[in-house]
Amino acid sequence: MQVYAPLVILASAISAVACLQEHRVSYKSIQSSTGECDLYLPTDAVRKDCGVRCVSLVNRIWNDTAGRLSESISRFYAEGTQSTCARDRTFQCLKQVSTSIPTRNTCKLAEASVDCYRNNYGQLDVVSPRFVPFSDLQQVQILSQCAEMLGVADKMQFVVRNGVDSIPEGACLVRCLLMRKGLYTDRDGPNLDRVSVQCGGYEGYEQEWRTNVTRCVKAVHAEGIHDKCAQAERIAVDCLQMHLHLYEAKNAKAREQIPFGIEFYTNVNANANAEAGATAAARVITYIFLYYTTYW
Repeated sequence: MQVYAPLVILASAISAVACLQEHRVSYKSIQSSTGECDLYLPTDAVRKDCGVRCVSLVNRIWNDTAGRLSESISRFYAEGTQSTCARDRTFQCLKQVSTSIPTRNTCKLAEASVDCYRNNYGQLDVVSPRFVPFSDLQQVQILSQCAEMLGVADKMQFVVRNGVDSIPEGACLVRCLLMRKGLYTDRDGPNLDRVSVQCGGYEGYEQEWRTNVTRCVKAVHAEGIHDKCAQAERIAVDCLQMHLHLYEAKNAKAREQIPFGIEFYTNVNANANAEAGATAAARVITYIFLYYTTYW
């Protein structure tokens, strides 16, 4: 028993570090999401008609309001299986679907949109768990928790009205938000796989975006900034070109339940030397709703 004690302690320590790094991160696969939706939907008929929409909502790749898929759906496909022609066929199919099915028919529209990927994009991986992006409501909860931990909860109304950089602790709020979302660590910088998913994907710009961000992060690290909060903020603003906007709920009753809303996305510069007009904004519009969903 004594022989294994050090190994048990080491394993526990490694597990604890891993948990700390993951924070609020969650992973789901198509297979596990299908199991969830089987439980949620009340009848076989609803499962058949709306199953694909349910799985898409659970994995936050579908937006009922916009009536379209997030490009981050590509994370469920095997890497390297998509040719330019396959992408073109997929997007042409999506265009045809969007013009032929009204947005009010959410279940049919979601299923047809997913079929465009399933029939054209590449090899679907239904087993491997993938990172699930955070909803706006989750981000509000995380930022509120960060404010409490940093002792600035009483300043959040001022921050909402004047911006995160309006208080000295603003940089630490940004760092805490990114870390608890599993998007950033002090040692490694941003997790680009997760940032891409959280922000909806950068189809057509992904590799250039990764190259530019990686180069920028290395330059910031080379400066040897000792203030962890300042370093995180520099990377968020200069490298990720992060946009973090807080706004008040429109009415007092809503503010009692949700103190503020949050917008989080990053900008993509397809070419570091390109003019400002070549910059594309990639954003996932997540929203608060009651899931009434089913399976893929």
